[in-house]
Amino acid sequence: MQIGAMNDPHRQLFGEIEWFAANGFDYIDLTVEAPGAAPESTDWRAVASAIQEAGLGVVCHTAPYLPIDNPSPLVRQAAVDELRRSIDVAQIVGAKLCTMHFMGWPAYLSDAQGYEFYRQMLDILVSHGQARGVDVAMENNPGVRHQHKYFQQIFQRVPNLKLLFDIGHGHMDTAKSMTREYLFSLHDRLAHIHISDNNGVEDLHLPFGAPIRGGMDLAANLRALRSFRYDGTITVEVFGDRRWLLVSVALLREAWEKAA
Repeated sequence: MQIGAMNDPHRQLFGEIEWFAANGFDYIDLTVEAPGAAPESTDWRAVASAIQEAGLGVVCHTAPYLPIDNPSPLVRQAAVDELRRSIDVAQIVGAKLCTMHFMGWPAYLSDAQGYEFYRQMLDILVSHGQARGVDVAMENNPGVRHQHKYFQQIFQRVPNLKLLFDIGHGHMDTAKSMTREYLFSLHDRLAHIHISDNNGVEDLHLPFGAPIRGGMDLAANLRALRSFRYDGTITVEVFGDRRWLLVSVALLREAWEKAA
């Protein structure tokens, strides 16, 4: 297991790299996001040098505000162009994986049309990444009903697409954690994990064990990962005061060993 954390795009990126290295992280989950890491205004070659000098690995994450579900085809095309630019950033900084969000599709499209929209978009992005040595992974999103079914259909249509499974997102608005369901159906596509706690309703990015009620079962989720022989990158997405992030990393390391 390699543990990383995501830079805060409102902080200076080089300072973030230094902090992650100083606090023992294995890699930075670099969100290519304005204002602090905007793709068009950041010296990415300097960032690549800083990451290498810090001894960190890197995974890239695309901005959550790109409107790939917008009703306007022109807006959707612009969002895809920005996703391609983020893949270019991943190549420059040395990342072998670039992750993106699943956001559904315009409400006027049927499910079949939505699947075809994602197939066309992801074929473009996956091919763009392959030409640059970068895999593309899609992340499950909170608040989208029937999402597991959608993922099964989309992944069937895009054979080289990878999965970023967010355990916190899979714990929201569901009768139970969806970790095992996604692993059963898509474990061969799993490339990356995000993890944080929440109350089962809101995407709060809390430290493990912080919710008064409705929190996730950290040990059970880690046992599920280990049962499918996952031993890759896990990004701890605990935001706010960085002390809670460090506490969560320590809890993750302890629980991971116990889950063996």
